[in-house]
Amino acid sequence: MAAVFTLVGSLAACGGDDSASTAATGGPIKITISTVAADSGAQGFLAKEKGFFTAQGLDVDVKIVAGVPELAAAVQSGGSQFALTSPASIASASASGIPFRIVAGGLLYTKEKPGVWLMIGDKATDVKELKDLGGKSIATNALNTLPHLSTLAALDDAGVDVKTVNFVTLNFPAIGQALESGQVPAGAVVSPFYDQQEAAKIAHRLVSPYDSVNNGKDFLNTTWFAKEDYIADNAAVVEKFRAAMKATNAWANDPANEAERKSILQKYTELPDDAINALELALYGDETTPDLVQPLLDVMVRFGALKEPIKAETIIAADGK
Repeated sequence: MAAVFTLVGSLAACGGDDSASTAATGGPIKITISTVAADSGAQGFLAKEKGFFTAQGLDVDVKIVAGVPELAAAVQSGGSQFALTSPASIASASASGIPFRIVAGGLLYTKEKPGVWLMIGDKATDVKELKDLGGKSIATNALNTLPHLSTLAALDDAGVDVKTVNFVTLNFPAIGQALESGQVPAGAVVSPFYDQQEAAKIAHRLVSPYDSVNNGKDFLNTTWFAKEDYIADNAAVVEKFRAAMKATNAWANDPANEAERKSILQKYTELPDDAINALELALYGDETTPDLVQPLLDVMVRFGALKEPIKAETIIAADGK
C-alpha cells in the first residue's frame, strides 16, 4: 500500500485542478467524485440519479474507477474532489505523509448486515468450525484488505495459529470456483457472491469475519475522503456534499426503495439479473466519529498492515457527523 501512495504523490506533480467551479451566473457548483461500480460504492450514483446532489446546488460528475490506487490518484491529482475508499487506505496514506481526510460515511458494518461471510466449500466436510481451518488454505480478494485482516482476527480469536494458514488471493468470482473444485476449503466472500454460492449449493456460511473487527459492534467499512487543503478552502462545498450523502443514505437504507436502488445499481454495474436479485444491499452510515473508524485501524496494527498505531481523529475532518 505504501508503494501505491508513493505513486499517487508523483501523480500530483503532474498538476490538476482541485477547486470546485461555480458558474459565473451563480449556478450549481461543479465537482467530480470517484467511486467503484459496486453496491459498496453506490452512494455517488444513487445521489446523482435521485437528485440529492442537485438539491444541494451541486453539479456532480461521477467517475467509476477500477480500485483503490485510482481512487487515491484521482483525489491527490485534483481530478476528483471526493472519492470513496476504506479508512485503511486513508490511514496508510497518512502514515506516508499524504493528508487525506474523511468527510462522510460510506458502508456501515452492523451485526445484522455484515457484508462479508467466510464461506466453507460443501466439499470441505472436515471443516465444521473456525478452529478446523488451522493449517489450511483460505481464499481472499487481496492481502491486507479488510476481508483478509478480519479473517485473521476471527481465526486468532478462535485460537487458530494464523501462521499455519495459507491465504490464496483470488477475485470474488474465482473464489466460488475454487470452493466448488475443492482447491480451497474456505473463502472470505462479499454479496452477491455468497448468496449465489449458497443457491448453487457450492458453499455455506460459517461466520462473518467482520464480527471480529469490533466485537460485533458497528464500524465504518468505507468512507468518503478529500485532501486536507481542499476541505479547508471549500468548507461550504464539503457541507453540501455531506448533506447530499445523508439524504442518499436515508433513501437507500429505506427497504421501500430496494427495487429502485437495485435498478440504479444495475445500470451502473451491469450486474446480471441473477446477481442483482440475490444481492444483499449494503447499509450506509452518516456519522464519521472516531469510534466507528478506530477498530479497523487497530486490526491493521494487530496484523502488521500498519507499522505504528494511528488515532482515528487525526484522519477525520472536523464536523464529520
